[in-house]
Amino acid sequence: MLIDEPAHAEPMLEPAADWLKLAQDAYASSKPYLDSYLRPQWEKNLRQWQGKHQTDSKYQSNDYGKSRLFRPRTRAVIRKNEAAAAVAYLATADVVSVSPSDDSNPLDLLTAEIAQGLLNQRLQKTIPWFHTVIGAYQTAQVYGEVVSYQYWDKAKDQPCIELVPPENFRIDPAADWVNPIATSPYLIHLIPMYVMQVRDYEGWLPVDDKTLLAAGNEYYDSTRITREDSTDSKSGSDAQSSEYAIVWVRRYIVKKDRRDWLFYTLGEETMLSEPVPIEEAYWHGERPYVMGSCIIEAFKPHPSGLPELTSDVQQEINDTCNLRMDNVKFALNKRYFVRRGTQVDLRSLTRNIPGSVTLMNDPANDVIVHSTQDVTASSFQEQDRLNLDFDDLAGTFSGSSVQANRKLNETVGGMNMMNQGANQVAEYQLKTFNETWAEPVLRQLVKLELLYETDQAILKVAGQNSETFKQAALETVTQDMLGGDFTLNVNVGTGAANPQSQVERFFYGLQTLAAVDPQLVAALNTEEIIKEVFGKLGYKDGKRFFNLDDDPQIGQLQQQIQQLQQELANKRNPEVDAATVKKINAETTVKNIEGIYSAINAAKEVAMIPAIAPMADSIYKSGGGQDYNGYPIVDHVQQQTLPDPITNTDPRFPPNPQVGMMEGIET
Repeated sequence: MLIDEPAHAEPMLEPAADWLKLAQDAYASSKPYLDSYLRPQWEKNLRQWQGKHQTDSKYQSNDYGKSRLFRPRTRAVIRKNEAAAAVAYLATADVVSVSPSDDSNPLDLLTAEIAQGLLNQRLQKTIPWFHTVIGAYQTAQVYGEVVSYQYWDKAKDQPCIELVPPENFRIDPAADWVNPIATSPYLIHLIPMYVMQVRDYEGWLPVDDKTLLAAGNEYYDSTRITREDSTDSKSGSDAQSSEYAIVWVRRYIVKKDRRDWLFYTLGEETMLSEPVPIEEAYWHGERPYVMGSCIIEAFKPHPSGLPELTSDVQQEINDTCNLRMDNVKFALNKRYFVRRGTQVDLRSLTRNIPGSVTLMNDPANDVIVHSTQDVTASSFQEQDRLNLDFDDLAGTFSGSSVQANRKLNETVGGMNMMNQGANQVAEYQLKTFNETWAEPVLRQLVKLELLYETDQAILKVAGQNSETFKQAALETVTQDMLGGDFTLNVNVGTGAANPQSQVERFFYGLQTLAAVDPQLVAALNTEEIIKEVFGKLGYKDGKRFFNLDDDPQIGQLQQQIQQLQQELANKRNPEVDAATVKKINAETTVKNIEGIYSAINAAKEVAMIPAIAPMADSIYKSGGGQDYNGYPIVDHVQQQTLPDPITNTDPRFPPNPQVGMMEGIET
């Protein structure tokens, strides 16, 4: 058992005696309710789950000499539900999805991606997630509730999820049924610890040996004895002056002056630590406990367990089975009536071995053989009906359900109809567990990661798995990157209890998207689809079956996608192009008019001052222009080229007047 080390304590607002009195009042308030109402039902549920008759059952009497069989229908149903939970939570590596609260906020996006990488690393490598989630689901079914404690183990520098036995956790009976952890005025966690752990714990107040060992003699717990099969390894009743003796420490979280305070006691009489505000012990400022269930019962903070719902039907199944077995035994082994005082070999008679000889004086009168009629079909029909009732209550689908519905089970459609209702109840039960326990626990785990994580190797892997981190070309994950807001969802929903149904629903969704917009399917992430499909089929990851990096077809397809994207980028809108042409034509017309106007003005200047014409030609040529006076002149009227033009730079006397007068302004 590991305990968080609280931060430096503030001075206590009240004397230690007042805090101890507050702790004693809280414990006294919770004890009668737990002992009188919860504990008896928990023990009945445990015995039924273990396949044992109740302590007040007739089968526990020594005078009852008939069959005492217990048909473990309850255990079978809970095991099936555990298998469904394993498929739902552990089929793929990425069960949890962490998304930003605001997609447009770069910090939220970066924090969410890094948080998902950190959580996946911890769930796969340091936290025994399989044992934790299956143990939690089993506890929720048997007891009706499950409690877990999330904390950061500073010695190992890693987050931890610890399941708490229900009998070791106390809340106020009047707590709100929707969120009992947050609404209870106190939380009490009874923690078994070794003497050496208490002595060596840094920061606790010193305690003498007599007081220390006395804390191990008061916790004889009948619920724990029932669960551990009539043994009690943590009672501490045999504790001697040993470092390995068990003593009981209590962790209290109490609300006082509208603020939560944390402190520890040894039993009821000794304070082990000074009270500190909860935000100093746990930086996220929340109570580090989550209470979940798989059945919702309105206005009850402690809902019923699965064995409680099916207890009466389970008892009838046992009675029917035992009566039928007694009948079969009587039919196969006859009952004998022997006259008192006769010389009959009773030992041989009762052994009834084939080929044996039983001695008696008068075989006709000394012994009467009583034959019992064999069991009728009505007993088996009653058994089938009880099995159906049990399946309806438990939300399961078994072979007895098939045998009892001969008309339906002859077709595949009939089998699906029978299985559909059972799956709905199982999925509802799993969804309830997911909403009340799995998601709140993982949210606290992510908060612990963002606040306490210092392992550079894990931070590096989480950063490399973040697309935003890579696009920004960042090198290391800093604390500033982990300050964004996020939302967490566990991908357990409709169809989670049936892998085939999950795959069918998944591909149905893809087909629907393809019908709406085929381009959406072209943009799918192939690696994620492979992980999802093969995860539903029982594989952790199906990437090893594909050569995604080396497949030439994949490379060609990627090149085609790039070409199409380039063409799409270069594609023009015809209306825009037409408008652009009109604009260019208008600008050209304006420039032509401006050029004509400039030419007319130039001609006027040359006509007035002929001497500037040669200088204008030289300037025009120096600017890159060409002198058209030396070009061949074409007679468009006669459709022939005239002889070499006459060199004449005088604008008053054109070199080819007969042609110029025909060209006019068209020149």
